[in-house]
Amino acid sequence: MNSWVDISNASQTNSVFNNVKPFEQKSILGKDDFLRILTTQLSHQDPSSPLQDKDFIAQMATFSSLEQMTNLNNAFDKFASQQMSQYASSIGKEISWTGEDSSSPSTGVVDGISMQDGNYFYLVGDQKVPMENVTEIKEVKPETES
Repeated sequence: MNSWVDISNASQTNSVFNNVKPFEQKSILGKDDFLRILTTQLSHQDPSSPLQDKDFIAQMATFSSLEQMTNLNNAFDKFASQQMSQYASSIGKEISWTGEDSSSPSTGVVDGISMQDGNYFYLVGDQKVPMENVTEIKEVKPETES
């Protein structure tokens, strides 16, 4: 009787380790994780002492709040991207704005858009002009040759 094992086909055999996924560290739990925990908890609860109604309602309220916060965050992201493209339509146009000292208005052509700390700015030359200081936006008229 042969006591050695043929390992030439070992890589082709089904092993427990073939289905192991690499460990992924997560910094936050999402709504899918919460739902997975809730369903696991419900499936493993003790039938002699089931989950109390108030506990179940509290967990469902928490899940509902999480879902609404996720939806609100997605809506804000969508709004921000639409707002940026709305401001981007001003690139190449002439704007007038008042400075911080409320002196006479300055004018210039918009070179770009910038966002910093949630506030949008027009880039005019080397200046960042806050959107709320802009008093006028108009098309740049091409100069005609005489």
